[in-house]
Amino acid sequence: MWKDFFYFNKGEKRAIICLTILILSAQAALWTTDYWIPLLPEKLTKALAEREVLKTFQDSLTGKGSDRFKYKNGNNNKGVAYSKTISGKLIPFNPNTADSVLFVSLGLKPYVAKNILKYRKKGGVFRKTEDFARIYGIEPALFERIKPFIRLQDQRSDFPRKEQSLVSTGNVSEISRQNNVTSAVQATSSVSKPAELNRMEINRMDTTTLQQLKGIGSVTADRITRYRNRLGGFYSMHQLEEIKGLYPETLTRLQAMLKMDTTQITKLNANKVSLEKLKAHPYISFYQAKVIVELRKARSGIKNIRELADFKEFTAADIERLKWYLAF
Repeated sequence: MWKDFFYFNKGEKRAIICLTILILSAQAALWTTDYWIPLLPEKLTKALAEREVLKTFQDSLTGKGSDRFKYKNGNNNKGVAYSKTISGKLIPFNPNTADSVLFVSLGLKPYVAKNILKYRKKGGVFRKTEDFARIYGIEPALFERIKPFIRLQDQRSDFPRKEQSLVSTGNVSEISRQNNVTSAVQATSSVSKPAELNRMEINRMDTTTLQQLKGIGSVTADRITRYRNRLGGFYSMHQLEEIKGLYPETLTRLQAMLKMDTTQITKLNANKVSLEKLKAHPYISFYQAKVIVELRKARSGIKNIRELADFKEFTAADIERLKWYLAF
């Protein structure tokens, strides 16, 4: 009887042999990693290394991973303190363009890096080195440590050297000329940018152009373009108030800087478009779409929007705003 437990047909024998070979191969691969890993293509090893760095940063945000990213509660009431000093190589960086990975590598806590990104997303700009110290969570000692490595766009490391050489040669007029040229360039750029933005038309702007405006991030730009596409275009700046997530100051700035061309609005043909497309419009409910479809069948077409005013499903306000989006 016991021999029956060790009897296998041909298929079972093949499966056992294949499984054994796989187990032995995997074990052999683990034993010889020091030999075959250096033979991998350079691109693959580089990708694995970058993935490991990204995983380390992600673990730091969730409190996992290396203990050099762990924190403990401090004894004071001002926040938290490091359990171990974060080691990292200090390199020059621009706080207006650096990403969160770079901030953490400089020694900032992950939540501080998040505060910096939130500040920039809302339109904040670091114009002076001292502005960086105002971010919540940056300790004075850490700021003094990284302060020499902060590089802003309007700073040029060679300016002091050039002016010193001009002073040493007595060429003071050259310094004055350079300062005047710099002031003129800055004044021109500050005037030309708003002038250029004033010429922008909101019904033609894409997400990339919208993000050039102060206070508009990728998420807000995407919301604006999505809602505009659902409508078919804007006929009034007050329609921006219907978009969720726009701060009042951002809304005021957009209404003051942009203009609107109603000829760019895409209209729906009320006598041809389907019921599904009608009810998908933000200003048309299912019952209103059904009235339009039934009315055009009964009258062999709708001639103008005033015919919809006879039905209780349409208020005067509905007629006023739908006249921009319905064609007959």
